[in-house]
Amino acid sequence: KQASKSKVAAAPVAPVKGRPTISLFGFGGDDKVAPAPSPPAPKVTKKQPPAAAKKQAPRGVPTLSGWKLNGDGSISGRISGSPNFPDGERVTTSQIANGRIESGSVVKTGSGSQYFLG
Repeated sequence: KQASKSKVAAAPVAPVKGRPTISLFGFGGDDKVAPAPSPPAPKVTKKQPPAAAKKQAPRGVPTLSGWKLNGDGSISGRISGSPNFPDGERVTTSQIANGRIESGSVVKTGSGSQYFLG
């Protein structure tokens, strides 16, 4: 038969805030213990505003997707929202006369057609 084990209450241990370190550069010098380096400060990041919603084509203006500007000032791309072409068909416009040639803008050709550059 086993002898009954005596129950000993363990004394609570205080949490340690940091570990002392010993400088190796001062080996043999004084016996001072260097304080532990403090942990790096948490990074503060600014909350980014929600991404602006993608611009949409104005009502009745066809969209050109995957477009590129051609050397002659026309634009080629896949059209959608046009009454004259099936969605996804590759088209080339006539020369662009007005508007900024950049995504999210509406351009107008010399013949008066308008396209939204998606």
